[in-house]
Amino acid sequence: MIGGSIIRKGAGAAGRVVGGTVRHVGGSAANLGRRALKRQIPDHVVIKLNREIIEREPAAPWWQSYVPGLPSPISIEALGESMRRIAGDPDVQGVVFLVQSASLSLARAQSLADLFTRFRVWDEAYNGQANKEITVYFEQMGASGAVMASAAHRVVMPPLGDWNVHGLRVAPTFIKDTLAKIGVEVDVIKIAPWKTAADTLSRSEMSPEMRAQYEWLLDSIFDEIVAAISAGRNLNADQVRALIDRAPFTAEQALEAGLIDAIAYEDELPVLLGSEEEPATFKRYGQTRLLLYHHAERPTAKAVGVISLEGAIMTGKSRSFPIPLPLFGEQTIGSVTAQQQIRAARKNDNLGAVVLHVDSGGGSALASDLIWRELKQLDAEKPLVVYMGDVAASGGYYISAPGRKIVAQPTTLTGSIGVIMAKPVNANMIKKIGARKEVVQRGEHADIYDSDQHWRDDQRATMEEAVHYIYRIFKERVVDNRDLEFDELDAIANGRVWTGVQALEHGLIDATGDFQTAVELARELGELEEGARVRTVAITSPRKSLLAMPTEIAQAALGLTRLYQVEDLIAGLAGGDLAQALLSERYWLVADELPRVE
Repeated sequence: MIGGSIIRKGAGAAGRVVGGTVRHVGGSAANLGRRALKRQIPDHVVIKLNREIIEREPAAPWWQSYVPGLPSPISIEALGESMRRIAGDPDVQGVVFLVQSASLSLARAQSLADLFTRFRVWDEAYNGQANKEITVYFEQMGASGAVMASAAHRVVMPPLGDWNVHGLRVAPTFIKDTLAKIGVEVDVIKIAPWKTAADTLSRSEMSPEMRAQYEWLLDSIFDEIVAAISAGRNLNADQVRALIDRAPFTAEQALEAGLIDAIAYEDELPVLLGSEEEPATFKRYGQTRLLLYHHAERPTAKAVGVISLEGAIMTGKSRSFPIPLPLFGEQTIGSVTAQQQIRAARKNDNLGAVVLHVDSGGGSALASDLIWRELKQLDAEKPLVVYMGDVAASGGYYISAPGRKIVAQPTTLTGSIGVIMAKPVNANMIKKIGARKEVVQRGEHADIYDSDQHWRDDQRATMEEAVHYIYRIFKERVVDNRDLEFDELDAIANGRVWTGVQALEHGLIDATGDFQTAVELARELGELEEGARVRTVAITSPRKSLLAMPTEIAQAALGLTRLYQVEDLIAGLAGGDLAQALLSERYWLVADELPRVE
């Protein structure tokens, strides 16, 4: 069996039969034409990595790629399909990746390294032996690039390139004293000192718990970087650590240290990969794709649906922003949009299982729970496997909890099982600017969310009770699908953040690996045919809104009071406006100030 997945938008049974026949006939015709054009097949196929690299194909309108200044990112999903096609051609000798100002996170670099390893498996399966080589050409190389390059056959840099893997550093800025100068304080309620999302606003310095968390995260991430370079460059771990302590290096120094294989300009690569007398021939993948040998492969009868939830979790509809917003980034996961996607997956009888791709540092407790509920119902009907991207922490872990299996990269940041609530207190600022606030009030707690005063003792007790209530619900969601005891969960929860490899040790995930690892687990759980290639179908929101669908577990699965019964939790959400939603959200499942390595 050859691994990989066929990427389709979805079709019925008849469509699959017709489509399979057309592809087979079309592939045979293409192979006949290929014989006549064999001389045009290059020795090496060139793929440029010169933009942001993301995990999966973005759900962008077709016209976006034609708009100047709006280039679409490069997805590892599409690269995987390209690499599989290249691996299947008996005449291509290898792939050259030109890495030029690519934006690449560490977890995605590990996914690319996994893809390079998978490429060797495909090459051997198609051709009887793994002869094709992967060459990566870096103008500059950081930690993520070094991890990606560790799985390549050859690493090349230009003479003035640099090897810039010089270690890890986090340096949060604490602005409590700065805010005090303008008369603002931040009042925080959280379940444990490891829930550090508001520490930079409410503290003057790093707490011992925050420092300890950074220490174990950086230790784990650093070990992964060292291990990758050590394996890829045939150096022991101590040698790699010593080299990182001396970095950055020029290309010449990197070559001497055994960190790269050659120094050359891009135009010299054909000679480097061939000879002076017979330089290797290069062509970009787009020019080569139709020339590559076509292998007719039987797809699975049922597909694996793929739902991508990326961004900050909020109530209402998902939103994208042209300029990243503080805390929320470039996009939000709207509970309404996510619910529709999940209901569409439940309704689709052509799906044998579903993979949920999560990349989120969390957000609204209410929105997270509403999404969790839909995913729980989905898993009752179709096996659900979760694949975590760069981050799946706090609310991101909450919505991952229903997965029968959870897969993450070793450097994915996850966990942060905890709750936080904060409000700014601006009473002193009002005095400083000479303003006067007059209040008319009914109800002892009418001012509980107002920013003109700290919580009184009775109010703080009320808010703490709500925060601990939500934390208890969060833990119950976790133990529901994990082999963990409720009473033992505090030792790994209470807001603590873990890398993927640490989360595996603590039982918070089931495996480390890439997106394809999750697809293969979904194939297994969905009992899809062995020997056939898995079809994957991207699940988007349906054209017509779907109402909630009851299942047999609807009454039994939630014997708990729902989060939105906490007083005032959903006040003001009816309009769906983002600003109004932000004002009305009180309880947060957020993992902020997480280290990011590129």
